[in-house]
Amino acid sequence: MSPAEERFWMAYMFEDQSSAYHIPITFRLTGHLDVAALEGALSTVLTRHDILRTRYLIDADGELTAVVDDPRSCELVVVPAGDDPQALLDAATEAPFDLETGPLLRPLLLRAATGEHYLHFTVHHIVTDGWSIGNLINELTLVYNARVSGGQPDLPELTMQYRDHALQQRARAGELAGEVAFWRQALSGAPRELGLRTDHPRRSHVKVPGRSVMITFPKQAALDIARRSKSTVFMVLLAAYSVVLGRRAGHTDVVVGTPIAGRRDPVTEPLMGCFINTLVMRTDLSGDPTFKELLLRVRQWTLQAYENQDVPFEQIVDAVIERTGTRSTLIQAWLALQNFPDPALDLVGLDAEDVYVTTPATKFDVTFYVDELDDVMELEVEYDSSLFDEGTIRDLADEFAGILTTAVRGLDQRLSELTSSRPRALS
Repeated sequence: MSPAEERFWMAYMFEDQSSAYHIPITFRLTGHLDVAALEGALSTVLTRHDILRTRYLIDADGELTAVVDDPRSCELVVVPAGDDPQALLDAATEAPFDLETGPLLRPLLLRAATGEHYLHFTVHHIVTDGWSIGNLINELTLVYNARVSGGQPDLPELTMQYRDHALQQRARAGELAGEVAFWRQALSGAPRELGLRTDHPRRSHVKVPGRSVMITFPKQAALDIARRSKSTVFMVLLAAYSVVLGRRAGHTDVVVGTPIAGRRDPVTEPLMGCFINTLVMRTDLSGDPTFKELLLRVRQWTLQAYENQDVPFEQIVDAVIERTGTRSTLIQAWLALQNFPDPALDLVGLDAEDVYVTTPATKFDVTFYVDELDDVMELEVEYDSSLFDEGTIRDLADEFAGILTTAVRGLDQRLSELTSSRPRALS
């Protein structure tokens, strides 16, 4: 078992079937769909990747064990779309998984009007990540198109399976003492609570209700700041996010989680499975620095975090603090710049359009997902709706965009001088 698999198994046991770990992938297909070719493509992909056919159970010795099933264990379900396909898609996404019986990838095809279908997958996070979803879409495209045209798909060679990766991680565990020591020192004295002021009192519950809001704003400010400060776009976003969280909490020591791909070995790039690890980003806002000075602090921390990225997050938490259940009190805010490979579903004879489907649950108090589009940044803010009202979260998103807009006018402005005026709304 990999540390990531163990992490999600514990979350599954502790959070009572929270759909926060369900990942929906949905496309509206218009045109002529060859259902047999699609079923064949899905079977080929499942055969290639053992992790997509994996389920998890406790064996006779009390050990958590990964079991790989036959490809036929995960078949495409085809049903009429009815009058409300969105309701069916939502229900499919929210339906509980059983990690012991599987399958952990559920493919669904809704038949709508003539020449119109909805292709939907719900995947449990224990067997996938964002990069893997890109691989899934890419391979389905290659195999489907080859089957329709009577050719052979040009699929990337797999020299290992996810289980080999898990074994390698276990074998390397003893080599990470230096990285563990870095995190123990770097996170000494880190705050255990983010401290955001909430609209409603925090309640104890195993299922954390989640909603999301979305805004777009011009991305040129972030690009200009990154260029002028010799930083990356991620560093710029992290600095702005930390400023907003620090202001809202009244703190100068802000801790944020962020994912890292965990695929430093190129042979893992075509594999599917959960490779991501969580890095802890600690930002020091003390002393009212200029935004340029803050970026230097963020840059130094980020580069050191990347150098010590191989320690599983659970090991970092265990080295730094005691945990309560599976939700670490070290991280309540999350920032993800979605820059993993994102191939399009490009099936012969079909137009494919992404359909937005989400889950009514979340893992953190506040999560920022940022996508770089052609001329804008798209920001989706997922939040704990038992703590925050929608208006509060929209203000938070606007303040984040506003910090970037004002900072670009002069990086020598001190944080106290940065206003958070919202740029002209694009959505």
